[in-house]
Amino acid sequence: MGLFDSPTHLLIILAVLVVLFGSAKLPKAAKSMGEAMRIFKKESAKLHDEDSSAPKQVQGWSPEQVAPPQPQATPQQTATPQQTAQEQQMAAMQQQLDALKQQQAAAQQPPAPQPPATPAQQPDTQHTNQSS
Repeated sequence: MGLFDSPTHLLIILAVLVVLFGSAKLPKAAKSMGEAMRIFKKESAKLHDEDSSAPKQVQGWSPEQVAPPQPQATPQQTATPQQTAQEQQMAAMQQQLDALKQQQAAAQQPPAPQPPATPAQQPDTQHTNQSS
């Protein structure tokens, strides 16, 4: 014997729902549940359509699909005039950067220490107290 076998069981469940939720909220709840079901069905149908329409991208490996390795071209063989001009600009900028680094390193070096002064070069700092 199941829960929904007799109409009296259905009436009891309906009466309990009316008592719990009230007669005003039951239509709103049923409407929102129906909208949720429609949205769910629509989205699941979209996913199913996308899965069936998408081409299979994973294919089995076969030796015929592997291309032989191509010899690598040296930059001189494939260099265009625009590339060579860019390379020249890069080289000039690198030289400028190196020169700036050298100037910065020279500016940051502390000055060379001066040798200590000899007594002849030192000013006379002795004071004599002579009374008059």
